[in-house]
Amino acid sequence: MSDRLGVGLIGCGWAGWQHARAYASLRYQADLVAVADVDEEKARSLAREWGFSSWHKDYREILSDPRVDIVSICLPIYLHADVSVEAAEAGKHVLCEKPMAGTLKEADEMIRAARNSGVKLMIAETVRFNSVNLKLKELLEDEKIGEVFLVRIFRDHEMHDYIRARPWMLDKRKAAGGIWMSGGIHDVDALRMLIGEIETVSLFQAKSVLPEMEGDDTSAGILKFVNGAIGVVTESFSTKTFRRMSPIGCPSVINGSLGTITAFQEEIEIYGAETGKDSCQRIKVPRNDAFIEEIKHFINCVQNDEEPITSGEEERRSLAVVCAGYESLEKGGIPVRVKY
Repeated sequence: MSDRLGVGLIGCGWAGWQHARAYASLRYQADLVAVADVDEEKARSLAREWGFSSWHKDYREILSDPRVDIVSICLPIYLHADVSVEAAEAGKHVLCEKPMAGTLKEADEMIRAARNSGVKLMIAETVRFNSVNLKLKELLEDEKIGEVFLVRIFRDHEMHDYIRARPWMLDKRKAAGGIWMSGGIHDVDALRMLIGEIETVSLFQAKSVLPEMEGDDTSAGILKFVNGAIGVVTESFSTKTFRRMSPIGCPSVINGSLGTITAFQEEIEIYGAETGKDSCQRIKVPRNDAFIEEIKHFINCVQNDEEPITSGEEERRSLAVVCAGYESLEKGGIPVRVKY
């Protein structure tokens, strides 16, 4: 394999655009071979914008191209498993957008295909590469606020126009649920990274504000961690707010035995024993480009035969937490033990 990897990109929507942009910034490592989308004009436009050599309507043209070493799969959730399996069986290393699949069975099929073909399977989960989360991880490992006992994430945004422009997101089967799947997977993954494994989940759904959406457009989960901490995660596609938010997938507030951390877009506040009563320490955290960092990591893992941080096996565990949440919702919100 040459120093520069041949890149194929499947799916030219918003996520595909982000992947293309990231690969284009890493040309010293990536040879931009081809993109594919059922909307040929989308494929042509993205290829021209970012310098890919060719474009196709049928993604199988990419899978059969010997110049392609790695593929990014940026398709709707219900297509992730089938296309990832095909790509692995074609001998391509796979970077699949989150969530990796709609069910644990599909996730297992993806993992098995990659293992049998001897290729890497990485899930594109940016929260593991976000600069604020990386700083939070450092602070928690240094026990700056002592032992964590409570963590809260608030995901507030109004996305009705975005969702209506993507009809598959309105379909509960194709979307594998609603915002608890598409947004909650970010937050669950961040919490597993920062706080630890999750033991049980209780999930509740609010009355829908987006009536044509079959899945949940607003939900709240209560998580019990193996270490005894509890978490509260609220998700909504329908909230109208100007509140300064923490980045996607970052805890908003973390309470520990010695203090509290509050996260914002480019700043972390710490209040506790070290700062004194009624005062806080403010730490500036310059925003990084998590898309570029995750794709750089993927390329390095392929080139150096290393296990990705967000491997299929690792991200299956986050999917298991989300699936436990939906099982709880079906059972009226009772706690459901996560089946890893």
